Amino acid sequence: MAEPKRQIRALHTASTVTVYQAYGREIGLPAARDSCLPATWQRDRMTWVIKPRRQTLMH
Repeated sequence: MAEPKRQIRALHTASTVTVYQAYGREIGLPAARDSCLPATWQRDRMTWVIKPRRQTLMH
């Protein structure tokens, strides 16, 4: 099976979820160098991962 073009990479425990975000060189290299996101990064392009509510089974 071919690897999908887009995918979410994450680790989780019972209490946390860590999601890895990949950036292009124009954002990733300055961010790694300066320990902060550069001006070219846009907050409105972020995607949030939200923990779903626990569903209760009804019998």
